Amino acid sequence: MRKDGVIKFIIMRLKIFVYTACVFGLVLNFCYAQEPAPTDMEDYLDIFELAVSSSYGRIKEIYKGTSAEVIVHIQDAHANYEAQTNIGNILDLLVQDYGLRVAGIEGSVGKLETELFSTFPEDEIRAQTADYFVREGKMSGPEALVISKGFEYPLALYGIEDKELYDNNFKAFQESLPFKQEAKQYFRGLGVALGNLKSALYIPELTEIDAKQLAFDLKFINLNTYALFLSEELQKRQLETSPYPNYVKLVTAIKDEDKIDFSQAEEERTKLLTEVTGVLPEEDIQSLLDKGLAYKNGQLTASQYLSFVKELALGHNIDFSQYKNLDRYIGYTKNYDEINSFELFNEIEELDTLIRSKLYKNNEQKELDLLVRGLKVMERLVDIKMVNKDLEFYKKHQDELKTDRYLNFIKAEAEKSGVSVSLPADIAYLDVYIPAWVDFYRVAGLRDEAMIRNTLKMIKENNRKIGVMVTGGFHTRELTRMLKEKGISYIVITPLITKNIPGPYFDRLTGKKSALDKFMEELNAVVPNKTANR
Repeated sequence: MRKDGVIKFIIMRLKIFVYTACVFGLVLNFCYAQEPAPTDMEDYLDIFELAVSSSYGRIKEIYKGTSAEVIVHIQDAHANYEAQTNIGNILDLLVQDYGLRVAGIEGSVGKLETELFSTFPEDEIRAQTADYFVREGKMSGPEALVISKGFEYPLALYGIEDKELYDNNFKAFQESLPFKQEAKQYFRGLGVALGNLKSALYIPELTEIDAKQLAFDLKFINLNTYALFLSEELQKRQLETSPYPNYVKLVTAIKDEDKIDFSQAEEERTKLLTEVTGVLPEEDIQSLLDKGLAYKNGQLTASQYLSFVKELALGHNIDFSQYKNLDRYIGYTKNYDEINSFELFNEIEELDTLIRSKLYKNNEQKELDLLVRGLKVMERLVDIKMVNKDLEFYKKHQDELKTDRYLNFIKAEAEKSGVSVSLPADIAYLDVYIPAWVDFYRVAGLRDEAMIRNTLKMIKENNRKIGVMVTGGFHTRELTRMLKEKGISYIVITPLITKNIPGPYFDRLTGKKSALDKFMEELNAVVPNKTANR
């Protein structure tokens, strides 16, 4: 059966079920899942020893505070189907192994009612329908999980928003939409004009730095190549790298790779396991087997597993000096595991800025780079892809990023250097449009406190110790700062994303209709309104 035929079949079955439920009230009380009774958490694994399969995602941070409650913050990528699927997988792991019973969801208010779908009797149809809704951007990964598992699944979902703040944030988003394409056209015009000035203003060293950054941004060179280039430039100028720990770990790992004989390391691993199992007592052998299984299932990284084996070996007086390649490999993988990729890219951008700052020969070169960076930040602002560091940069330099500064600089430098530039008319409208996007992020920041408050309320009212908070990654830095300030324990998890394929999330926010929307309109037309008939 073709894919569209399958979808039509699913929708038809769903339509029959919904129609029957609405007309005859067949979704009876006995069908609904009861609120899960408090469960002894001793029956579950220690949340601070959480192991997440690498095929689902990775743990970015664990903070153990003074509170009894633990919040597991899962970073959401709203527009990515793969991320939604893996968020569901992570939640299911937390439910089955760690006793999770409540999860808070960004973008909603109050308890999420999933019973109409979760009580549908055919498992396969229910799961396929939930998956289809996720692909269409009509349902999140957590909702799809609860629906596909059925009404007995013991996870309750709650919206953790403050309604007024969320509505204001959504209103700010909608008000910014009519100007998006026009703003991007202005950005393109400014970008071309600034690019034309680089050849006249840059010295050769700045040109090289800029060319490498552009090649990296356009994926003409990979991360390792760019990181090593920056390393050479930093060494030339004797610049300190200790404030950039993630970058240092990356460069160390790249350089260590050349020092490791990987085939020899594998032979040493086999030899070590043989030697270790020969001296271990029975209980330690079982622990070793458990760790090996966890590694095989992707719940432990190579460095975590091999570090455990190394500790066992050293604890039983095994001479580790005979395993030099393996030891280097453990250090190499540990460096990679400890890299926070989000912070790494922040650090790389900061290092690029640092190197440039040592090369400027005049204020014009410095201002050109400031305006170029400001343009990138404002483009991310308009695309709703801004991160905290971008917002900090914009707030610090907003007066320098007005259109008159761009226009005056471009015209003056073009005239001095004899460069021909062409700029879009009415570009000054950017000064009117940009504040709408800034207000969107301002209100988004205000929502953080409300989401923490409502997550803690959800945990307390359900008599739990562990709760999940699913929000976009933009919120992470401020959320974790607030949680740490309050002494609240937290774990941050990033779902695995191997394909940056956007879903229809933003289409849904803008009101664009899908095939599903048309189906629901058709359904509303044929299902009678029970109250209207009375």
